[in-house]
Amino acid sequence: MRSKLGVPVHMMFSVAAAVLSAATLLGASQESSSTPPAPVREHFTALAVPSGAGGTPIVIDLYIERWSTAAENDRFMAAVTEVGTKGVVEALRKLPQVGSFAVLGNAGYPITYAWRVVRQDGTEDITLATERYVSFWESAGQTRSLDYPVTLIQLKLKPGGNNGEGQIDVAAKIDMDKPSKTIIIEHMGIQPVMLTTVKRVR
Repeated sequence: MRSKLGVPVHMMFSVAAAVLSAATLLGASQESSSTPPAPVREHFTALAVPSGAGGTPIVIDLYIERWSTAAENDRFMAAVTEVGTKGVVEALRKLPQVGSFAVLGNAGYPITYAWRVVRQDGTEDITLATERYVSFWESAGQTRSLDYPVTLIQLKLKPGGNNGEGQIDVAAKIDMDKPSKTIIIEHMGIQPVMLTTVKRVR
């Protein structure tokens, strides 16, 4: 399954209720220093809603120790636009851990890319990414799933940091359609996990 995003190369991802949409940086603010910013220790919670009927929502915790710098974002975006998925994985491997996410009460999984855009109306678009965990058997079997090595989390928070929404692409490819300058996210035959009740924990 492929989702086309109308995202020019200098822009970043956003979230809509059921599909991914463009996130323009026009009028938005973001830390621009090339040196690592001071720790921020952001904590977000969300309900992960299983696809289909009858599933029980699961509480997800997301911790951000610091936001990625402008230089780190430039490297990530250059990998997307110039190389594609393989370049993204290499970039994520070289970036330091900046946070973690986990099902409530379990050990966290590292996040190595965390980018935030704050719009003029106070809305926040947050994109988190990491190299997907690959089990021994998956690696040994050289399954098709290895072609989808990125886990992507996208959040959209309303002003005040409450009542947000988002989604998790557990296994995805990220590539650039160069003629249209559109970022394309391809899923491994499964729908993204939708997130509801996303909020910042004070």
